[in-house]
Amino acid sequence: MADERGAKPKVEFKVELEDAVEKDAGQQPPADAPGDGAASGEPASDGLGRVRDWVRRAFPGGEGAFWGGVVGLVAAIVFLVLGVWYTAVIAVFVLVGVAVGQVVDGDPKIWNLIRSLFSRNQ
Repeated sequence: MADERGAKPKVEFKVELEDAVEKDAGQQPPADAPGDGAASGEPASDGLGRVRDWVRRAFPGGEGAFWGGVVGLVAAIVFLVLGVWYTAVIAVFVLVGVAVGQVVDGDPKIWNLIRSLFSRNQ
């Protein structure tokens, strides 16, 4: 510990950033190595990528169930905050927006489903 007269500490650490990068550059795993971005030496590009990688590691084979639970939690919070009717109206508008987007993309799955439900040829 330095005393009050401003003496320098007895131990100094100097790290040359270029030297550390050069040392690590030779020890990179191959690009096709298994693992997520953080473990394979490739940083995740964004926070969402890191979350996806964590979900894959934490719930192998159950990623869909995890995300379904998250969607259910968000839906429950929206129901509690906005109410059932407002949430239902929002869901209908989102569904209509997705259907219109699918028609624009040339793959109207929702529109075809609705058409088949209301067709007389059953």
